[in-house]
Amino acid sequence: MSKDLGIFSLFTVSLSAMGFLFGGAGYLLMILVTLMAIELICSSLRESVTGQLTMKRFLTRLVRKVVTISLISMAHFFDVMLKTGGTIKDLALIFYIIYESYQIVSTAKALGIPIPQLFIDVLDMIKNKLRKKP
Repeated sequence: MSKDLGIFSLFTVSLSAMGFLFGGAGYLLMILVTLMAIELICSSLRESVTGQLTMKRFLTRLVRKVVTISLISMAHFFDVMLKTGGTIKDLALIFYIIYESYQIVSTAKALGIPIPQLFIDVLDMIKNKLRKKP
């Protein structure tokens, strides 16, 4: 019985932390975390195929993912402070979703996997828009 209570308590604390740090687990956050996992796996597999995979590179990539999630949490805190209703967090999530998508397509391209031209065009257009300075 106490094992079940411990698991339930851990689950409850995790959900509470998720609500506090991110304002809940919305679809954009779930999409981002999924894309981050896919990118981490694909990049690691690419590096292992080319013989470039090292523990340092893997851990560096993993730390970057953790810092990205921390930035999303910070964006949520800004939303709460400025009472913007999630706008800042959503913009940050969309930015990082696009970034992770671009990384996945770049990895596939480096492996010689055919990429639909639509993916390349959309990602290049977004990349060019982000590079323009106002």
